[in-house]
Amino acid sequence: EPWRLGFTTTLVVLPDCVVTAWIGACFSGAMLLLAISALASVTAAPSTGIVVHGFHCNAPRWEEVVWGDEAAQRLGRLPHAALLAWQARHELQAFICGSGASQTASGSAEADALISLLFERLPSLLSFDAFRGVDLEALEALLRRTVIADTESLNTQQEVLAALARLSRLGVQRALLVSSPTHMPRCLRDASVAAARLGYEGTVLASPCGTSWTEETAVVVEPPHRPDGGASAALFGLVRRAAALAFGTTATESGRRPAEFLAAFERLLASFENRKSSTV
Repeated sequence: EPWRLGFTTTLVVLPDCVVTAWIGACFSGAMLLLAISALASVTAAPSTGIVVHGFHCNAPRWEEVVWGDEAAQRLGRLPHAALLAWQARHELQAFICGSGASQTASGSAEADALISLLFERLPSLLSFDAFRGVDLEALEALLRRTVIADTESLNTQQEVLAALARLSRLGVQRALLVSSPTHMPRCLRDASVAAARLGYEGTVLASPCGTSWTEETAVVVEPPHRPDGGASAALFGLVRRAAALAFGTTATESGRRPAEFLAAFERLLASFENRKSSTV
C-alpha cells in the first residue's frame, strides 16, 4: 500500500533526470498532503577511469590471458576492459594499461604491448557475443582518446598507486580495476592501501575478466579478527614471515637465500603431510 503513516520518499528515475517527491501522510485514514516538493535535475554518472593490469610478456598463456578465448567466449583483460569502456563511454576519462615490469622480444614494455594488441585486434572484438551492437569505430575513437601507457610501474602495488594518483589529479570519481580472477584479490589489497595513502576519495571497484593463467584460485590469508581465531592468528603470522623470507624481503642471519628457505619449507610440509597420510 503506497499510502502509510509517516514520511515516504519516492524516487523516479528517467533517462537523464531524477524527480524526487516528498509526500507526508496523516491520521484516521484521511489523507492530508502535507508537502510535495519536486526536484528535477540532470544527473551525471561518476567520471570513470579503467585500469588494465599488465601481465608478464613471457608468462605462459599470455595471449589467452590478455585477449581471451573467442571459441569459448571468454573475454581476456583487454576485451573485458574495452567492453567496460564502451558501457561507461559518456563518463570515461582514462584507460590506463600497465606496466613496465617486462618486455617483449622486440623490446616493448608490457603496457605498450597491451595497447598495440588492443588496436591491432579491435575488429576481432565482434567475435565475442558481448560486443554485438557495439560501434567499433566509436569505441576505437574513445580508446585512442583516453588510453594511457604506464611503463614506469614494476609491480601491482606500483600500478594501482600510480593509477589512483593519476585519476585523483584528473578528478576521476570511480576507478575500475581489470585483471584475472586469480590476480584480483592482490589488486584490491594493494588498491586499498594506495587509496588510503593518497587520500583518494573516489570509489575503487574490481571487475575480473574471464581468463587466467591457472585453474587454481587465490589463497587469501587475512589478519585475524575473531576472538576464537587462535589458529588463524598463528597462521597469519607464519605466512607473513614465510612470504618475507621467500621473496627475499627479510635477511636471515646465516644469509641463506630464498630458494634454500623454500626447500626447507617444502620438506617440513611434506613431513607433516606424510605423517597425516600414514595415520589414515
